[in-house]
Amino acid sequence: MEPISTTLPTEANPTVYYRGGQGDAVLALHHLAGMQGWEPLHAALAEQFEVIAPFHPGFGPTADATDFRNELDLVLHYRALLDELGVERVHVLGHSIGAWIGAELAAIYPERVERLMLLNPVGIWDDELRGEDPYAQPPMAATAVLLADPERRDELILRHGEVDATENYVQEMKDLKASARFLWPVPDTGVARRLPLIKAPTLIVTSTNDRVVPAAYGDVWKRHIANASTVTIDGGHLVNLEDPARVAGLAANFFRGAE
Repeated sequence: MEPISTTLPTEANPTVYYRGGQGDAVLALHHLAGMQGWEPLHAALAEQFEVIAPFHPGFGPTADATDFRNELDLVLHYRALLDELGVERVHVLGHSIGAWIGAELAAIYPERVERLMLLNPVGIWDDELRGEDPYAQPPMAATAVLLADPERRDELILRHGEVDATENYVQEMKDLKASARFLWPVPDTGVARRLPLIKAPTLIVTSTNDRVVPAAYGDVWKRHIANASTVTIDGGHLVNLEDPARVAGLAANFFRGAE
């Protein structure tokens, strides 16, 4: 699937996104290491829903996000995108940094979010639970920490044989730099103070082998959201790439209300 580019009325640089499928709209907000195009997870969800999968500002083919300084800028960006696309209410599938942004969107604009799924969410720090720093990894293995099996990085992120791996090494570092604008050096974003404002039914999904957001963080997020439940599945921080069918199945059941 080819990406779509549009320039929002209040922004100078284009927003790039994928859109496919039919049914209730799902806004898929990607993780801190970027998006691998129209991913198998998107395709699986598009069998039942209309999936809108944008690149966050500064990621992938988008321009440097110097105009975006905090989470409110990102929330306003996604509200403007939904307005531009004529989508009044959405289910949100937020992953990693995308889960943080999705939670902020649901807290600030509760009327726009039908159901909220937070997959391995970043944005809360607990001194006892901790978690590995994704920005302190060896340069040539920058995203290995995000996978349950680091050996799958070649297949899932660098995609040797499909694209130029050298270009993907560079893109990997650019995407991590883009996320660091919002998450480094302090991994606690203050989102916990706004989570009680969320009205949407919320499913918090954690992964057994997530070294960046240990599974126990699921209960920390749940304590702040009134209508929330948790589930833990096998995988690493990038379980969306490791087991897209499992994640898509959980999301589809939740968005249909079959929890």
